[in-house]
Amino acid sequence: MQPEAALDSWRQWDANLHNRPVILGPLDGGLSNRSYLVDSSGQKMVLRINGSDSALPGASRSDEVHIWQAASQRGIAPRLIFTDEQNGLLVSEYIDSTVPSKPPFKTALVSRALELLKQCHQLDLDTPAINYAGHIAHYWRIIESRDNINNPLLEQQRKPMQWVLEELHEHGGETGLCHHDPLIANFVGNDDRLLLIDWEYASRGLVVMDFAAFAVEWKIDDATIVGQTGVEPKSLDMAKSLYGYLCQLWLELAP
Repeated sequence: MQPEAALDSWRQWDANLHNRPVILGPLDGGLSNRSYLVDSSGQKMVLRINGSDSALPGASRSDEVHIWQAASQRGIAPRLIFTDEQNGLLVSEYIDSTVPSKPPFKTALVSRALELLKQCHQLDLDTPAINYAGHIAHYWRIIESRDNINNPLLEQQRKPMQWVLEELHEHGGETGLCHHDPLIANFVGNDDRLLLIDWEYASRGLVVMDFAAFAVEWKIDDATIVGQTGVEPKSLDMAKSLYGYLCQLWLELAP
């Protein structure tokens, strides 16, 4: 759907709008979805048009909405204003953000972001658990259906990463509701009030995977992660390896 057509539903938005919103411009985001900043009489919102789910095995947009609403009620996500699963639309509160786009980051911001992830892990929701092995198998089925592999080294990692995953399931520690996509761009706000957006990967899983992804994406040293979260250093190291492998598989599927 084109963004202008997506605005046709504006009268259904839970925002007490009196005028049709206008698109101010696109927002930086992930590769899966397209997001736009929209405005109606000075009220700014984020319009997200969902992308294809072909690379998201088992993903459920309705689960994302359920989790996002719960996170919003706990004060760790912006308010959802409108959702239309059939047309792949999601409108949320716009949060003015001072989060830098790349490191280095202030110590206070890193600490606040890690606390936010820990609050996410404490959400008590009846949601499906992620199947990491199933994701990997799904990615490989698509890769093997193609004529060639852009990254031949991936094949060499299949067995070692299978062992890493088994070890993490056995000794990886605590499980909880994980965001699973703690990219820098998915944190909005400032040092005092930080929120998480884009919950499409969220599901129950190994909390160390969130901390590992955070360490990789934010380029935070292991000592800081271990000191502020209490995760085992060995588990963190394995989780970082597995996260890197999953990212490589996902990029292999990217257009």
